[in-house]
Amino acid sequence: MTSKVRVYMEICDRVSTVEVTDQKDGTYSVNVKTACPNVREFVIGLEALNLTDLTDKRNSRVFERMRESKMSANCLFPAGLLSAAWLEAGLIAKSRAKDKKGNRIEFRFDEDSEG
Repeated sequence: MTSKVRVYMEICDRVSTVEVTDQKDGTYSVNVKTACPNVREFVIGLEALNLTDLTDKRNSRVFERMRESKMSANCLFPAGLLSAAWLEAGLIAKSRAKDKKGNRIEFRFDEDSEG
């Protein structure tokens, strides 16, 4: 099965879609659709990931690309790519993902003391 995540970067009006498929050989193929040049540059070399890339921040090629690419440090795409890969690798329960739909960042400008 393929796991798909759509990343909405409302701040820069960009939407990217990432699909990750378990290749059954310890690797996960990555397919990205985006109009963002920074995301396109970021995914170079990340067409196939392994568990080290998903779980070991020190040795992950995903985290290496985050450091080396032009992508803004606050871009949500790397987290979206990892979320799709974690879902496909069984590191996030599909039932939990279906129930919660996604994660989000919310800008708050009110004086509300809530979280």
